[in-house]
Amino acid sequence: MAVKAVLFDAGGTLVLQHPDLMGRVLGVELEPDACFEAHYLAMDGYSRLWSGGERRYGWEWWLEHYFTTLGVPSPAEAGPRIRFGHGMWSFPLPGVEAGVRRILDRGLRCAVISNSDGSIRDSLEEAGLSHLFEFVIDSAEVGFKKPDPEIFALGVEQLGGVSPQEVAYVGDSVFHDVAGARRAGYAQAWLVDPLGLNLDQTRRVPSVAELAEALDGRRTPDSGF
Repeated sequence: MAVKAVLFDAGGTLVLQHPDLMGRVLGVELEPDACFEAHYLAMDGYSRLWSGGERRYGWEWWLEHYFTTLGVPSPAEAGPRIRFGHGMWSFPLPGVEAGVRRILDRGLRCAVISNSDGSIRDSLEEAGLSHLFEFVIDSAEVGFKKPDPEIFALGVEQLGGVSPQEVAYVGDSVFHDVAGARRAGYAQAWLVDPLGLNLDQTRRVPSVAELAEALDGRRTPDSGF
């Protein structure tokens, strides 16, 4: 079946934590490029822990690993000071708006499924991206988190008239996004992997900017890295 809709993760796929806002909260200066790299390194480590069965490690582990990579003083204490809300996840990734528009121009439908705390809809609004998506499913509002197939099933339900075999999902976690979408029976699961940390994934793109061409089959998984 042809893909009719693309559902997106939010953090690390469409937006990142805002370096300036984090810097003001923590009292340090943070470079956007360093924050970009630290995010994907931390997410890769977090996803590998979960894939290996280490489910006792939660979001606090990700935050501590992230701030350790950035060299922030007392990284274990920095994490709890940074929350999803207050515009923290409102830094749009390069090329996202243009990339999603190219997908929409192909007649595909686009929406968001995110593990968040009830604030991701506002974050996408502040990032100037919310107008691109039919709906946003926030895990805190529905009671299910990725990789639970239930939250992916809700996405298909909200699309209406589309089967899981006609949906592609895009995210930056092998365990939560790619494996979760596969378990839910989605047609395709794409990994956003700008650092090339997961060469074994057959469907991966450096960013959403390249996704439309990847969906069309006009680029190989290894091109652009």
